[in-house]
Amino acid sequence: MHTTTIPVPDQASLVDSARLAIWRLFQEGYIDEDMATAGLLAIDLGMRRTHQVSLPTVQGHSASVQRKRRAA
Repeated sequence: MHTTTIPVPDQASLVDSARLAIWRLFQEGYIDEDMATAGLLAIDLGMRRTHQVSLPTVQGHSASVQRKRRAA
């Protein structure tokens, strides 16, 4: 059986493609300014979340969960 490997584009090019798609949808009138802004902000937020350094686990819970509990 012959298998082929499909190259996976890097994350940066996927993000650029998503931003370009949002811009084109806006230019063509398919989405309004608020929708375009929300889409671009969602992309940026997703990128920030993927770039965060994972926090150490404290007593079976992540440090972020511990902080949320202390803040409440």
